[in-house]
Amino acid sequence: MIPFKQGDVDCSEEVETLVTMFRGKQHRPWRNKVRKKAAKEAKRKLREENGNERTISSSDVQIMKKKRKSRVKRINCNGSTKSGAMNRQETSGREGIDSSLFRYINEQLYTMSGAKAMELFRKDPQAFKLYHKGYQKQANKWPFNPVRIIIQWIKSLKHNGLVIADLGCGNATIADALSHIATVYSFDLVAANDRVMACDMSMVPLCDESVDIVVFCLSLMGTNLNEYLMEANRILKKSGFLKIAEIASRFISLKQFIHAVAKMGFAITGKMMKNGGYFVILEFMKTGKVVQKRPIGLILKPCLYKKR
Repeated sequence: MIPFKQGDVDCSEEVETLVTMFRGKQHRPWRNKVRKKAAKEAKRKLREENGNERTISSSDVQIMKKKRKSRVKRINCNGSTKSGAMNRQETSGREGIDSSLFRYINEQLYTMSGAKAMELFRKDPQAFKLYHKGYQKQANKWPFNPVRIIIQWIKSLKHNGLVIADLGCGNATIADALSHIATVYSFDLVAANDRVMACDMSMVPLCDESVDIVVFCLSLMGTNLNEYLMEANRILKKSGFLKIAEIASRFISLKQFIHAVAKMGFAITGKMMKNGGYFVILEFMKTGKVVQKRPIGLILKPCLYKKR
């Protein structure tokens, strides 16, 4: 502050003026709040005077509740979508692993003997379940399943009391469909259910010439096909039927295959192509004993499923 003499009274007003100039106006932050509140109150009174004041009705409350629920629902949906996507990824991953294992087991079955395949499944029963699960998944993609044609053919014979041996039966579909009119023995490497008996198809526990019909429906797998057909000849009655259903692409030469089967005591009596030539169904009749145990042409290529 500028010093002044004590007796210089006339300068007191100037002192106050200078002090005010240097200090400036005092800051009062509460004034803005007061002004805003006053302005808001003035607007409210003006609306009331003009009759434009809007009151919240029950319908407004319902609208707000719906909006809030919709917002919560969107949040939940987004969360469930993420969770669903993760579950789909996990499921897809498991299916991919199962498909890979199915293809591996399938390849092994076509490149080993029936005895070794049976030993494989005996040591690891879960492998058999996995294989049949994969097989069923593939079969569901087919527009037509040849086992149905075989069942219809047996019904068309109209002869009750037939004895049927279903070799490589899977879930025993033929037994399920025909057990009320025929005696059906269902055999496979592992018993998938109570109807199935586990055995190596080259050593079937049935008596000689005790069966009217032997069925191999998509089951001629392994490296010892000749032993399976020799066993079929053994258990079949004279003039009994042998039914073979296979994927057409497995035949290197269908003509040579038929000729080879004939060398094992059978005569061809029927041939059918189904599903645009995808499946071949062959019908033979037993004419006598096996002439050649390893005939030329008795070859089927492995059925290897491609990775999708």
